[in-house]
Amino acid sequence: TKPSALSAASDLSHKSISELLRIRKDAHSLITFEDMRRLWDSCLAFTLQVEKVSAQKAYGLRSTLLAQAKAFVERKHEANMASLVAALDGERWNQCDVSAERQAVLDRLCSGRAVLSSFRDKGVLRSTSTTDASPVATVEGKRYRVVWSSLLLIESIMSNVACAAHFQTLATNVVGKVSELLRLFNSRATQLVLGAGAIHSAARLKSINAKHLALVTQCVGIVLGILPHIRAALMAQLPSKQHALLVDLDNIKKEYTEHHDKILSKFVSIIGGIVEHGLISRIAKTDFDERSILPYVNVGGGSVGDIDASTSCCRFIDGVITNTRKMHQVLVALLPSEDLMDVFSRIFSYLDSKIPKILIEADADEKVQFHFPVSIEG
Repeated sequence: TKPSALSAASDLSHKSISELLRIRKDAHSLITFEDMRRLWDSCLAFTLQVEKVSAQKAYGLRSTLLAQAKAFVERKHEANMASLVAALDGERWNQCDVSAERQAVLDRLCSGRAVLSSFRDKGVLRSTSTTDASPVATVEGKRYRVVWSSLLLIESIMSNVACAAHFQTLATNVVGKVSELLRLFNSRATQLVLGAGAIHSAARLKSINAKHLALVTQCVGIVLGILPHIRAALMAQLPSKQHALLVDLDNIKKEYTEHHDKILSKFVSIIGGIVEHGLISRIAKTDFDERSILPYVNVGGGSVGDIDASTSCCRFIDGVITNTRKMHQVLVALLPSEDLMDVFSRIFSYLDSKIPKILIEADADEKVQFHFPVSIEG
């Protein structure tokens, strides 16, 4: 009969397509996202049409198609993780330019259009010249100086968001993969810069300096800036009962905030190391009363004589001022004003507390030839 023949033809088509997909499973896991999306759309459209004609659900074909998409997402995630590890291990923590295409991706994410893909826009972006690249990435008006590995992290996250949007049944899997990428970047960056691992990594840096630390704060900052938008983009793909999965992203935000705070404290530690180890030996050579035996000079044309302003009062204090100024010269070009104020508030608080203690201890130490001034001029 006609219905039975139609049903048999439907079953045969389901099985044939399913078998073809199973044979090509490994090959399909290696194709691009665009190719996987076309495969998914074509197969799903075919499945819906056959189901409509036969009035039967093609459970076998749907299951096979879902397995194909899952294998693709898994392989893509493994490749993203491996690429990020390699980029971080070879990262020299130098600022890199941000292409117009990457900035456009950030703009779409921040405007709630993360999963929209326009071939027309992509064509325009690809045709733009390298002169359109910017030295900074902009997120909601804030400018960030970033390194290559942080751009790669964002690219990998956005590819996962696209997978969650197009293969919505896999959105729960994607949330975990985004968390893994974010944690990998945060933990590895901590080891490489704060832990000085970059000296022994593939990058072979000679040392970790304030510039490297400042760029890490900027990379951490841009992730904190886009994290709410990533969360919103993933939430849109999840059923309400699975929104609790996004709590892990809130925990990751705390981890990044702690990392940011540790780096700001590290700047204080750098100044502290210079003061307590590099400059403390100068205290023994300090004689505040030296100025009392120097001749008065007329400075500024006034009628009253004064001591020459170029006279060094304390080589220890001069060293503190010089090194603090150098730190400021590096950070003012790299950190936003709020971070700069935070860092130097901490540095000045440390110096205000530590320097008097160092001088008092030196004055009390009989082995150190140092004493506080006894003359008015001193």
